[in-house]
Amino acid sequence: MSTLTLAEVYARQGLHGRAREILQRLSAEGDGEARRRLAEMGEGAGQQIELLSRVLDRVRERRRGGS
Repeated sequence: MSTLTLAEVYARQGLHGRAREILQRLSAEGDGEARRRLAEMGEGAGQQIELLSRVLDRVRERRRGGS
């Protein structure tokens, strides 16, 4: 069961990924409030994770002797 209340509970517990999944599902079903709350949550950590992964790849490459 996906509800705004459940999404709020997840967000308060720090489970932002789960909250975002519920809000995306509700938004896709046409729930305007879910769409608004999803926009308030922002992009999430996806961009930061991607950037950090690239940095880590560079560090690994340099440790192996790459340029």
